[in-house]
Amino acid sequence: MFGFTNKKRLKRSLEKIKEEIKDLKKDIVSKSEIELIIENKILKLREANPQTSQTPIRKRVNKLLNKAEIMQEIRTLEQQGLSTTEAYDQIVNIKGLCRKSCFYKYLKIVRGNIAQTPQTDIK
Repeated sequence: MFGFTNKKRLKRSLEKIKEEIKDLKKDIVSKSEIELIIENKILKLREANPQTSQTPIRKRVNKLLNKAEIMQEIRTLEQQGLSTTEAYDQIVNIKGLCRKSCFYKYLKIVRGNIAQTPQTDIK
């Protein structure tokens, strides 16, 4: 009788395990389904936030224009008589046009250009 009850218990536990496996299989999402879900969410995000795709040439042109604008701003601040720290505060901290290293690089270029161009007063 002892062996008979063990077989019944074993059979019940196996049935429970089979039912649990069936439930788990229902909950499991396949890898392809996950990829589809991710692609759909990416498409929705792109539709919500359309980004203009820029060609590498356009990016370079915009970068050069920004550099020229920043250098022009530094030049005008220098001509107004502002000190380097005041110009730095204006461009980097207040306006946020560039970072610290770029500012000093542009300042060096601007001062080099000012030294090369002769300043003549016409009387």
